[in-house]
Amino acid sequence: MINNLQRKKAKQKTILNAATKLFFVNGYKKTSIAQIAKEANSSQVTLYKYYASKVELARAVVVKLIVEGYGQYDKLLDDPDKTFVEKMQAMMQTGSSEASQISDNFVSFMLKEFRGANGSRTVLKVYNDYKINFWNKLFDQGRQEGKVNPQISNEAALIFLDMYVSYALNPNYDAVEFNHHADELIHLFYYGIMGR
Repeated sequence: MINNLQRKKAKQKTILNAATKLFFVNGYKKTSIAQIAKEANSSQVTLYKYYASKVELARAVVVKLIVEGYGQYDKLLDDPDKTFVEKMQAMMQTGSSEASQISDNFVSFMLKEFRGANGSRTVLKVYNDYKINFWNKLFDQGRQEGKVNPQISNEAALIFLDMYVSYALNPNYDAVEFNHHADELIHLFYYGIMGR
C-alpha cells in the first residue's frame, strides 16, 4: 500500500515537473496536455487521473512555485553565515533570474490565477498563507542588523507589499510589461527610489 502511494506521489511530481518545464519555455497557451504527458513519460489518461484539466495542472505549477520559492527564501533567512544585506541581494538575484526564465504567456497565466480569473482563489490563498510569517521574519532580521528602519512597523511594510502585489494583479495592467521590468521593480521594492 505504501509503495503504491509512493509511486503515485512520484508520478504526480514527475507530471508537475514536466508541466513546469514546458509552461516556462512554451507558455500556457502553446503547451498541450499531450506534450506534458510525453515529457513526463506518461499517458494523457494517467495525467488526467492527477489533474482534471490543463488549468488545474497549471494552477498546481503556480502553487508549487510559491511554496518552493518561500521555502528557498526561508532557508536563506536561516543561514547564519550571511548578513541581512547578503540575504537580500541573493533574494533579488534569484527573483530576477527566475522571472527572466518564465515565458511571458505563463506570467500572464500566473497573474490571472492570482486574480482568481480562472475560477479559483487557491493561488492567492497559498500566497497569503506563506506571506506573513516570511515577511515578518525578514523585517525582524533586518531590524536586528540595523538595516530596516525601526520606525516602520511590520504592518506598514506588509501594506506596502500588498500595494505592490495589488498593482501587479490589476487586470488592466500588462503582465508581460511588468515581467520585463522585474529587475527594476525588485530593486525598487527593496531599496526604494533612493537606491542603497
